[in-house]
Amino acid sequence: MVMGLKITHHNFFSDVFEQQKGHALYTSVSNGFNHANIRLESYGDANMPLKSHIHTFKLVPDYLKTTVAANWRCNKVFLKEGYLADLKASASVDDYLKNECKRTFRYKIQKSVKRLQACFNITYKTFYGNNISYPTYETLMAVFHQMLKTRFEQRNDRNIILENWEYYFNIAFNLITNKKASLFVIFNDEEPITFTLNFHCDTILYFSVPTFHLDYAKFTPGNVAIYKIMEWCFQNNYDVFDMGYGGFENKVNWCNARYKYEHHVLFRPKNQWGTIYTGFLNYKYQLINYLLSKNVNGMVKQLKTTIKGKKETPALPYTFLLGADLQHIKEADLVKIAIEHDNEYLLKKPLHDFLYWNTEHDTDVHVYRLNNMPQHYLFKGKKASALLQFTT
Repeated sequence: MVMGLKITHHNFFSDVFEQQKGHALYTSVSNGFNHANIRLESYGDANMPLKSHIHTFKLVPDYLKTTVAANWRCNKVFLKEGYLADLKASASVDDYLKNECKRTFRYKIQKSVKRLQACFNITYKTFYGNNISYPTYETLMAVFHQMLKTRFEQRNDRNIILENWEYYFNIAFNLITNKKASLFVIFNDEEPITFTLNFHCDTILYFSVPTFHLDYAKFTPGNVAIYKIMEWCFQNNYDVFDMGYGGFENKVNWCNARYKYEHHVLFRPKNQWGTIYTGFLNYKYQLINYLLSKNVNGMVKQLKTTIKGKKETPALPYTFLLGADLQHIKEADLVKIAIEHDNEYLLKKPLHDFLYWNTEHDTDVHVYRLNNMPQHYLFKGKKASALLQFTT
């Protein structure tokens, strides 16, 4: 470190969205979509005597307009792209899909919503304000945590939320009750199958932490969650549905606008090290973005996986036998089972796939074990039947 030079790092996104506070070096932060000033709890000091002191603020969405304190300079460095849905030109979520999304994608979303509701007793709950007790919060967050953990163990991937779960658990309840965050849950009867933790800032909803039960994957419950949360945004006069950074295909399909995440470097005008440090950051992020464009991170991840000998946890393979394969089954060979009561949890995902393909409701489908055929099960509904064979 250069003699006398001090650099203090901040996370602007975490400050504003997760902590609802802003550093005193910013005299104002406003919503660029409606020009409203955002009220934040101030921290820090804009009158620091150190002339060589540099403050950096990473992950600043450029649609949040900032004004810095007098006698401070702000250099902005491009960090990465973010994706959002600008809702202002549409009247409803279906109107938005019609106006902004491709026809095939719109059909896919509508099919997922209808199919999930046709096959299960689905309810949607947005916990926002005082409609959640702390014991209920604890119970739901425990399930949320386990679901998120299972999802990323299956992918053999890291997740920053899991690595900082205690932090999110500790801040979320007060944010929810103060209407600065919301917890969205999809229930099948009493069973939570999808969670999303969202952060709220003025008329902006940040879609932050989503996960779903893997057994329901065929129904793409993540898309159903986005649809229902966006519906809530229209009902509550939100302008922006922000999906953050990372250009995943699903995110690109939902969003109609891109924005810039910037890294701000604040320093006194005569501090030459501020300009030098800005140049360093600019080079650093240009290099990172170039390497990302060449999928170097994917190759590094694959190399680590190969060295460690780890792979994504595969699903237990199975096939469905139909038609003539069912004719030889005799009533005497069938033993009716209840999946939960008989600890046949491996049947849940194939059962849900069967429900999806045949638009059967889960209460109308009976499951049987075949005594004379190990690893074979019969699903029998009102509309269709199928013989399940595990192929291990």
